[in-house]
Amino acid sequence: MLTRLKNEILGLTSQERFFILFAMLCGFFISMEYAVIRPVSNAVFLTAYGSAAFPYAWLATVPLNLLIVSLYNKYLPRLGCLKMFASITALVVAINLFCSFFLKHLSWLPFGFYIWKEVYIMLMFQQLWSVIHSTISYGRAKYLYGLFFGVGALGASIGSILPGFFAVKMGSESLLVATFPIFVLLSFCYYFTLKQTKDGVGMKLDDEKRRTSLNAFAHGLKMIGASRYLTFILGIVVLMQMCSTLIDFQFNAILEKTIFDKDLRTEYTGRILGLVHIATISLQIFGSFLLMHFLGIKRSHLAIPLMLCLNSIAFQFFPFFGVISFAYVCIKSCDFSLFAIIKEVLYIPLTPDEKFRAKAVIDVFAYRSAKALASFLILGFQAVLGSTFLPILNWGSIALFLIWIGLVALLLKEPGTVKE
Repeated sequence: MLTRLKNEILGLTSQERFFILFAMLCGFFISMEYAVIRPVSNAVFLTAYGSAAFPYAWLATVPLNLLIVSLYNKYLPRLGCLKMFASITALVVAINLFCSFFLKHLSWLPFGFYIWKEVYIMLMFQQLWSVIHSTISYGRAKYLYGLFFGVGALGASIGSILPGFFAVKMGSESLLVATFPIFVLLSFCYYFTLKQTKDGVGMKLDDEKRRTSLNAFAHGLKMIGASRYLTFILGIVVLMQMCSTLIDFQFNAILEKTIFDKDLRTEYTGRILGLVHIATISLQIFGSFLLMHFLGIKRSHLAIPLMLCLNSIAFQFFPFFGVISFAYVCIKSCDFSLFAIIKEVLYIPLTPDEKFRAKAVIDVFAYRSAKALASFLILGFQAVLGSTFLPILNWGSIALFLIWIGLVALLLKEPGTVKE
């Protein structure tokens, strides 16, 4: 197996090797930047509003998601990949620097920064992975995708050192300034990634007609509705993110009751995410290859929700902070590794339009908007049961995992639904 992997890598042309190198570096820097932003935004939000406000923030991401994906699908064919990436990067840098100075002074800003953080990171990865899907063949994806994700997780592990060990000394908000040089390096790497593709830095998506923002978004939805294959991808993405959101909420609710200082919360979250990134690296580099090699794509899609369901069952019977922290590490590391890799492989046989614009609807809009569906579930349990709703909410997580398992088992019975 290792010999085959070595031979595959040696068989690559120099242009292919440079493409893989720079694409990996892009994933490295995107993940590194987010590893700084995420614990800061979570801790600042939790301190400002409390864990009860998280569902409202997740609901608020839906209109922002709709706006951003619509604008992305509209202007991507006109601007091309490089100009679109440069525009979004400049906007993210400006917002990060603004928040570093004003998060303490504007009462609404922690809320706005949190929902922006939820959306922009998916768009950054979307721009990278659409280019990767358009360049890497299906046969090479089985061993290269794990390496792509593994290098990204390495970047996240290094990035998590900053909030994990310096938040108390520097202050949570000051950490945001460190993201500027990361984005400078990322921009250079994205430029050279595009340069190694067939179309070069002028890479564009064909657009047969000029569309308004809403029509561009509707075009992506239409492609999904017309394809059982894309509908299947949409379904598993929504279920994964709903389950992840419920566990995320339970983790933050117990964190709020256990650790009271803002900067200590940033450090604990940074260290927990550091564990997530370490687990993610192992799963991405070794676990994903072994999973697809021994189970194949189809059975892998069944194994993941089954494993995560067992963690939620364990927390139901042992409701301690350590257990929910472990469940949190498991689902987040799995989401960023095994699930992400076998999900990304599914996009390879699709058309360029589906890889860019239908994928944007699924992996940006649906990915984050699934949190809104989970928010309705949280608020519903909270309204009916009051302060005692957390144990019952965990049963909701278990139920969603079982629905996910049933959906995958049902759809995978159809021959040709997923390529093995």
